[in-house]
Amino acid sequence: MGKWIRMLYVIDAWLFPVAIVVQVFFVGLSLFTGQAFWSIHITFGHFLALLPLLLVCLSYLGQLPSPEKRLAWLVLGVYLIQAEVFAAIRADVPLLAAFHPVLALVLFALALIIALRVRTSSTSQYHAPLEEKGSVAPD
Repeated sequence: MGKWIRMLYVIDAWLFPVAIVVQVFFVGLSLFTGQAFWSIHITFGHFLALLPLLLVCLSYLGQLPSPEKRLAWLVLGVYLIQAEVFAAIRADVPLLAAFHPVLALVLFALALIIALRVRTSSTSQYHAPLEEKGSVAPD
């Protein structure tokens, strides 16, 4: 069961940065086509909350190391500040709300770090039990 949970974590870890790119694409559509895609951007942005929340849950269910759990919590925290705080204050404190896209860049970088760490650690993690049993892991 732990293997499947870790596999879901890997999928979620890669899905999140891809979803951020899609989210930025929606902003680009609004800015450069003159059409209103803001409602899609907002709706999809709220949907994105599920991905870092799932990362946190799966990091515990999959018994991932503490650094991975801390990164998952960091991504969730940055997401909440970026999407729910800075987006909500745009009318009241626009200068501070201008950090909304800046934090999106930070969030994308953190999401890529998690995805790349999962990729490099999962290969050694999945091959380690085979090597301990005396089998040769395929290269």
